[in-house]
Amino acid sequence: MDPTDLLQRLALDPADLKPGPQRPTNQEDAAARLGPTPGPVPCVACGDPARSTRIIATPDHGRRWLDLCRDCMLATADRGRRAVPLADTLAVLRAAAEAAGVTVRVFVDPPQGA
Repeated sequence: MDPTDLLQRLALDPADLKPGPQRPTNQEDAAARLGPTPGPVPCVACGDPARSTRIIATPDHGRRWLDLCRDCMLATADRGRRAVPLADTLAVLRAAAEAAGVTVRVFVDPPQGA
């Protein structure tokens, strides 16, 4: 989901988001932002304590922090496409089971309409 669609779905104005650093960020930056000090960062959509953060690039306001609670993050997750093909995911699961010395059988739902 692109930043404009994401902000529309959350009913957020990018001007209300805190400016983000111009440099690339990493996990340490996110941990520092959400860490125990200075205190809980509120979710920009609902105000609950944020559990995730990232930088989004907005056309008119530049890079902004997007701090979301678990529910708001899950509500805006793009579930329409997989990050990797299902066959690749299953191959990793099979290899892990084999390495652990266990036998597994993986069942997947058939595609809709099949």
